[in-house]
Amino acid sequence: MLAISSAAVAAPASHPRMLLDAALRTTWQAQAKLPGGPVARAIAICGDARTTHKYDGAQYQGSEWARTIQACLVAWAATGDALHAATTIKFFTALIDDLDQIGDGKGGDRAAWRDSGFAIRMLGPYTAIAYDWLYDQIAPELRARARQRWASWLSWYREHGYRARAAGTNYQAGYLIAATTIAIAQAGEGDPAVWTLVADELRGKDMARALAAGGILDGGDWAEGWQYGPLSVAEYALAARIASRAGIAVAGVEPWLGGLLRRHVYALSPTDRVFAGGDTEDEAANLGPALLTLDAIALGDARPDDRRWARGEIARLGLHDDGFLLYDALAVGDAADVPRSTWPTWYETAGSGTLYARTRWDARAVWLVTTCQHALEVDHRHPDAGNFVLSRGKDDVIVDPSPYGSQSTLTSNAPTIASGRLPPKYVPSQGAWGTATGWDWTAQTRSGVVVARCDYADQFRFQDRASDIPDALRDLVLLPSSDGGDASLVVVDRASTGGRGHPMHLRFRVPGAPGGLRLDGDVAAQTIGATRLAIAGVARSSGRPAIARTRLKDCFADDIPKGQCDAARLSVNDLHLDLDGPEPSAVHVISAVAAGGASPRSAPLSGDGWAGVQIQGPRDAIVVWPTRKALPLAYRAPKAAAMTHVILDPHDHLAITARPDGDGCGVSVAPDGPIAGRPAIVVVDDACRVTVDPPVPSAAAALGPKPPPVKRAQAKRSGRFGCSATGAPGAPGGLLALMAVFGLTVRHRRRAHARVG
Repeated sequence: MLAISSAAVAAPASHPRMLLDAALRTTWQAQAKLPGGPVARAIAICGDARTTHKYDGAQYQGSEWARTIQACLVAWAATGDALHAATTIKFFTALIDDLDQIGDGKGGDRAAWRDSGFAIRMLGPYTAIAYDWLYDQIAPELRARARQRWASWLSWYREHGYRARAAGTNYQAGYLIAATTIAIAQAGEGDPAVWTLVADELRGKDMARALAAGGILDGGDWAEGWQYGPLSVAEYALAARIASRAGIAVAGVEPWLGGLLRRHVYALSPTDRVFAGGDTEDEAANLGPALLTLDAIALGDARPDDRRWARGEIARLGLHDDGFLLYDALAVGDAADVPRSTWPTWYETAGSGTLYARTRWDARAVWLVTTCQHALEVDHRHPDAGNFVLSRGKDDVIVDPSPYGSQSTLTSNAPTIASGRLPPKYVPSQGAWGTATGWDWTAQTRSGVVVARCDYADQFRFQDRASDIPDALRDLVLLPSSDGGDASLVVVDRASTGGRGHPMHLRFRVPGAPGGLRLDGDVAAQTIGATRLAIAGVARSSGRPAIARTRLKDCFADDIPKGQCDAARLSVNDLHLDLDGPEPSAVHVISAVAAGGASPRSAPLSGDGWAGVQIQGPRDAIVVWPTRKALPLAYRAPKAAAMTHVILDPHDHLAITARPDGDGCGVSVAPDGPIAGRPAIVVVDDACRVTVDPPVPSAAAALGPKPPPVKRAQAKRSGRFGCSATGAPGAPGGLLALMAVFGLTVRHRRRAHARVG
């Protein structure tokens, strides 16, 4: 361990200081004998780089040289071959001196300034590790030149680099690992202020806040989405491992990596595809799993079980990638299967406000992902509070086809309202300044019912001006069949918008060719693979549903206001509905059942002070909610042998009783009873007996304690009763400010490296 701290820098310990010890050498020597493993592949690539010119081009900002130097470092450490050391130094020199081709001499002090500093993640970390491992084999003059480059790169990035202090962004991840490795490699020779920066600022403040409870990394999600997440989390994990061995301890790494593993597990669809959660250019509904995500856990300071399970996932999914072989080689070790069958079937990532739930742990599961979060200090994130996707087995039935760079809610399945507060080019989409948006509740019960309420009224705040939308709620209730193979999803949308001229806009995006989704009255249906999808409009305050297809593949045309773009990166049909203000409301039941089977039925329910919907199949259920505050809730429901009742009441505790009432049951709900509310889920039998369907802990309970949150001022949310959705169909009545200003410029500047990681 280096005897250095933020207060003083002692004489440097001998090299190597980072990662390379006798145990790692022994492991890699054994791994070198395994054909197809990361160490054997590294040896092959380094040999090829020594004898050919295939690797002489830098490609994107030095990415090819970064790949090659990693391979050669692993090859040399595993074999001790001087030829591998010489090849490492060749690419080390290229990274500090050259720009596009080896020997062009066009790089140097300004090389890492490109693309607002993105290049530092390719140039900094791997030259620093090579400097450390091969210190005695690198000429003193070359070492001095490397320190000169590092000083220029880091000082420039600190003052001018993009998002240098914004943890949870891919730019900051590259800067952090560069600064960390350079500080340790040059300790005793370079500027001691670099160590102070890393220890006291980047890790002691920025990462400490991000890793704390409620921080942007809480739960293991990546708020920019998983096109950008894999490399970033691998850099964080490696930087934390290196820093901790050098004397820096940042609390929260272990539970973060545990959350990262669970986010990987729960974000996999039944066919092992990953929810994107942000910008992507992939033309599939969901992304392929990434090796670097699992490398981060396996090489990082995670719990031993989490490391073994990550390696088990790498093996199960058959993941290989030669882009970052240093990470792959550091991740090797004992593997074990994730014990999915013993885990809960839901998980929530607090940092991103994303809920992942499924009905079972096999390829027949129904899988739901939904998100609701206030604005975060990141790029590549869409204004889509209340968005969701739904799959049944291998069939993706409701998808989010939002294209790269979307700043529109209309590209997703999220609800939105035409606000008068936002600038015209944003309307009718949600904005990017909300501070109080979030889940009022999320839960799954013992029988598998999933409930979530998103309060997104504050999405229509503009900078420091309060939202002009008093109330906006979306309730989601997933009702699975007894075997979990089919399900209905109840979607209840309600708002108070302040005027008729502020309508609500809803859409559900279904994959398929033109004409695939057909509307018959109030039901839109389509067969997708082995699944029959039906979207039934049960109640609405106004408007008529319609089916449409977008002509747009992206949102970058100058003549399309950013808030009106409805582009899709894959072929979809949209069911959309526009509802007039001031009290828009709608209820939809989305069923995903076996093709050829009986279609579920649904009907609206209403009474004095309440509204609801009855669902028959694949689980018989009643979903009800109060429509007036401060009054006890009483409603009548049909009898059944086992009828699930979901009561969307904002009180923490409820007293629920039922009595026979003709051919139905009269149900009374009062506050302050013994049954947990927000909401309450019970089963009422044909004798009107009430049995609680209790909530079960999510997988987040297994993460253990996290550092206490760093408090920030935030508007308070409260439980809402919302507005009524009582009528039959057709019945009347009852990204950050910087991205907002520079949206297109920022997007085009970053698109070239969008696939990195």
